[in-house]
Amino acid sequence: MSAFKKQDILTILTHISRKDMNEQELLHVLSDKIPDLDHVINQLLDEKIILNKGGIFSITEKGLKKARHLYEKPPHLREKIKTKFTKRRGLIQLAILQLLKEEPRHGYQVMKLLEERSKGFYSPSAGTIYPALQDLLEKELISVDEQAGKKVYTLNSEGLKFLSDIVHDEDEVFWEEWRLRLMWKQSKEAALLQEEMEKFHLEFQYAARIVLQDPSLASELVSIIKNGRNELMNWSEKQMISQEYDE
Repeated sequence: MSAFKKQDILTILTHISRKDMNEQELLHVLSDKIPDLDHVINQLLDEKIILNKGGIFSITEKGLKKARHLYEKPPHLREKIKTKFTKRRGLIQLAILQLLKEEPRHGYQVMKLLEERSKGFYSPSAGTIYPALQDLLEKELISVDEQAGKKVYTLNSEGLKFLSDIVHDEDEVFWEEWRLRLMWKQSKEAALLQEEMEKFHLEFQYAARIVLQDPSLASELVSIIKNGRNELMNWSEKQMISQEYDE
């Protein structure tokens, strides 16, 4: 499975999860978007992530679980990140490790390069970078020594292993995604979405407790969720079509 792009697999699983599709329909929708689509489909079939019943593809329970795992960091990595990084500094610390993977650097170099790699969107301060470096030192992901009167930070073997577990992209891809994530996390739109998702999760948990007391209400809750999912699906499809026209 690692031979194929994660996003390609997610795209296939998302479309098949929306509705059962025959091979011709799936090829028509995705052949322009995914290179080697046939090979990816065959791999998904071999691993029983999707099924082919009478020429109709459907997603399996294993497939839904696979999709969730692809969208999220694996549980052991999520715990690893949570242990090593605080939410506030996590994105910056990951970028620092990536910089130190290139070569040892002192703090001022780290600050200037982060600003450069963000294309000017982010202007780090000493009050952010040096505590982040100290945090990485305490977590034994980097080491430090004196060179010409300056502290020079180096990625050690533990830090390299940690970074290789988390980052699998080419350097150019990493920095582009890092910049976009940084911009997104600081946007008012991200804050609005996060707030609504938290409210939705809270509401769902409340509704689930009601269904726990009266399981006969489960079908009503399923219907509500399906309606919301269908609206989201229709919106996503409209955006995809709009992007294709723009191209």
